[in-house]
Order: sequence, then structure tokens, then C-alpha cells
Amino acid sequence: MKNPRYPAVSRRALLKGSLGLGALALIPGLGCGDGDEAAFAGAAVDTSPSGDDTTTTTAPAEANATTSETSAVAETTESPTLGTALAAGAVMEISFTYQQANGGKNVPPYVAVWIEDTDGELVDTVALWFEQSQKGPRWLSDLRRWNVVDEDRIRAGGSDVVDVVSSATRLPGAYSLVWDGATIDGGPAPAGDYFICIEAVRERGPYSLVRQSVTLDGTPFLLPLADEGEVVTASATVA
Repeated sequence: MKNPRYPAVSRRALLKGSLGLGALALIPGLGCGDGDEAAFAGAAVDTSPSGDDTTTTTAPAEANATTSETSAVAETTESPTLGTALAAGAVMEISFTYQQANGGKNVPPYVAVWIEDTDGELVDTVALWFEQSQKGPRWLSDLRRWNVVDEDRIRAGGSDVVDVVSSATRLPGAYSLVWDGATIDGGPAPAGDYFICIEAVRERGPYSLVRQSVTLDGTPFLLPLADEGEVVTASATVA
């Protein structure tokens, strides 16, 4: 990036030890084919009269008539298909309560909610609540983990979408957000293992990070998320 949002951060130092492994199942296609062939041969007979005496001559067949019929079932191959993280038309509802404790400035927190894969890559940002100063998003790096995974995505060739996904900060309270199962590029996320992440920070106040693994294969579920700092009563639901 021409003007990085924050000084270089060691991604591996921050993410080391926090990743799990995921697996996807492939279903190979099936094919079939058969064929048969049949032939028939016959002989020609030639007779010719001669004077009073009639002589019949049977000549060897000079040609064989051959017919063949071949039938085959065209071999078909089904391409392996991967399921999607969410079933068609389904959404994931991520709920949490921001409960402000003592300490720090009495200001609304910065909050990021996102989906991350098992390689620590950002799949999609569900919500980003922060306010830019006159000098730009200079305090966005306080959302330490989200900022790192988003910067990694940008360095890999992605566009900076902060202005698109961000919105104003909120006061303490209970909130519900919805993820439609799409990646940040717009395509459906494949079935597999992911992390649901909720990060919150308040100026001169506590820092909170909820990061919990989940397997998404289109199956409905209700998953309670652990309390962390000022983020409490969190859960993820796919109905």
C-alpha cells in the first residue's frame, strides 16, 4: 500500500499458535460405458442352363454381406461439488452485548465483527464500527487483530474497503448482526472450518477479543460464544 494504515506489524507474531486445521470432503464423479458388435455372412448361388443337359453349378460366395451394430452409453463424469458454508437462503446471526465497565474514557467503543478461515485469512467483515479523525483512520489499528488480517488481505492484492464496510460507533448495549455466507469478494464461502471473531476496544479502556472456531457445512446450529472483557452474552445462530 502506498500509505499503510499502521506501522508494519509482525503477522506471524500476532497470529502464531491461534490457528486450527480444517478439511473439506470431495465426492468423486462416477462414469459407465459398454458396447457390443454383431456380424452376419451369406453366400451367393449362380445357376446357368446348357443345351438339353442342365448343369447346375454352385459357385463359392464372392462377397460377404456384413452388418454391424454398435451401441454405447456415453461415459459421464460428475464434477465434484463442494457444499457451501450456509445453506441456500440461510444467514448466520451473530449476537453480543457490549457492557461498559469502569476505566477508560466514557466513549463508544470501536468494534469489528468478522469471519476468518483456519489460515488466519479474512473471509468477510460483518461489521466495523469506528470514527475517522481528520487525519484518517489513524486509530483503526487499535482493533489489532482485524487490522492485521485486513492489511494482509490488501497486501495480497485486495482493495481497501474500510469506507464501504465501516459505520458509526454505537453506545453500550445488545446487538445482532447478520452474515449471508458470502466472502468479501461476493462469492459463497465453501463448507469448512472457520472462526467467528468479535473485537472491541475503547480509548484508554479494556481490549476484548472473542475468537471461536465453528464448522460451517449448511447445518443449522446455536453456538454460545465465550465472554471476553466487555463483550458478553455472545452467540452465533444459523436457523
